[in-house]
Amino acid sequence: MKYAPAWVLSVACSVITKRYVEEHVPFQSFINAFSGSFETLYDDLTESKLRAGVEMEMRFLASFDDENHMKIVNAHIFNVITYKKPKIKRKLKGIFSDGTKPKRSETSIAQNHKAFKAFFFRLRTDPKLEPDDAWNLSQVKDIDGLITIFNEPVHVSDAF
Repeated sequence: MKYAPAWVLSVACSVITKRYVEEHVPFQSFINAFSGSFETLYDDLTESKLRAGVEMEMRFLASFDDENHMKIVNAHIFNVITYKKPKIKRKLKGIFSDGTKPKRSETSIAQNHKAFKAFFFRLRTDPKLEPDDAWNLSQVKDIDGLITIFNEPVHVSDAF
């Protein structure tokens, strides 16, 4: 099977969360659109897995009284794409490597949620983890296929 890298699952859940809040389109529309687009790349990014991951992320954020949850989600997207581990840059493309290449083992929703929570608390102690206000996901190089999926238009009718 072709499993999505852990960072792709994590970014996908955060992008869905962000777009759901900002665009006022039903939650299921994003889940259906993203899972349909991902099915050619990865076997495990199904509707149920994406829904579970996004719901866990949103419930966790809702449990904290914070002024701007989307700032946290945007910082998470930035850090997951930019860094493999704290202070270690992620190499998305190389001569013999591709960071978006399917993996042999599956990332569970529990692992994804644990990583999101860890980042949340790290961000609270280190505000330098936030990206510049001008940063946008579309600026990231070497993941054009994923950016196309993350930025594709989603409509209310996609929920059905």
